[in-house]
Amino acid sequence: MSFNKRTYPRVPAHIPVTYLVMKGQQKDRTIQDLIANTKKAETVDASLGGMLLGGKLDMAKGDLLTLKITIPGRAAALSAFAKVMWVKDDGVGVNFVSMTREDNKALDVYLKSFPPES
Repeated sequence: MSFNKRTYPRVPAHIPVTYLVMKGQQKDRTIQDLIANTKKAETVDASLGGMLLGGKLDMAKGDLLTLKITIPGRAAALSAFAKVMWVKDDGVGVNFVSMTREDNKALDVYLKSFPPES
């Protein structure tokens, strides 16, 4: 018997993402520091609850992230805050903690264009 804690089905989707690990006092960071520390990744799979970011990424369990999610055919990237739930050599699992209703709906529509992961 398998146990799946996920609320939303995940789908295999390679979505470009930029992220910034929020550490320390954000108000004390300069624009140059924010730009220099913004990194790129790509999802392996995604759901309305979170994403698996592929690759060896410099994050730790519990880190908070700001995400910009690039959906094809959309002029503006989706924005979200996420929490790192686990870190492995080949990827990082994150849960969304905040996203606007409009961005959540856009992600939902996009993810429904993929077959569910089995």
